[in-house]
Amino acid sequence: MIPERYRQMLPPYWYENEVAEYHFEGAASAVDAFNAQREDLLRQFSPLSATWGLDIWDWIYFGKKQLLSVEERRKNIQQKHWAYLGFTPSVLRAIGYSSSDTKRVRMIEDFDRKVIRYVYLVEDLFDTKNAVQAVEKIRPVHCNGVAFEPVSAERIELRDVLVVGVKEYHKVREFRVGMTPIKRYEEVVR
Repeated sequence: MIPERYRQMLPPYWYENEVAEYHFEGAASAVDAFNAQREDLLRQFSPLSATWGLDIWDWIYFGKKQLLSVEERRKNIQQKHWAYLGFTPSVLRAIGYSSSDTKRVRMIEDFDRKVIRYVYLVEDLFDTKNAVQAVEKIRPVHCNGVAFEPVSAERIELRDVLVVGVKEYHKVREFRVGMTPIKRYEEVVR
């Protein structure tokens, strides 16, 4: 019987062909080995998933091989890449997401204090060292640095009185001498 993954690509009259069955059974290990090699090669095109290709990424970004652990090398390459992209909100958000385990972090630009603030949950393992180093590499002169604000997951609900004024005006053709422009005025208080 021809394996199911090949049946999808063959016409139905091949299903009972014994020679094709022998061929596909014999070639299965070679096809699987080729697919594994192809997937491994594709992983080397990204520095975040590269293993043996990480030396090439080091050469591209630093001109020499880094003598650090694989994770530290990847973080340094990522920081160098962000430095090329510049000081933009999308890059600053990406720095926050890469430093967070839960990826539930907000980047806030505090214009009054000229600081980039990262707001994250207290339970999150946020890598402050990585975030500070990455922002410092791309930080322009007008920015004073990075601030961190861990918050709890509890929500506080505030209630207040809401006053809404609804006004309805007369149409131009309805006007008469001595009329006020407002036809009806209602106020809703909650």
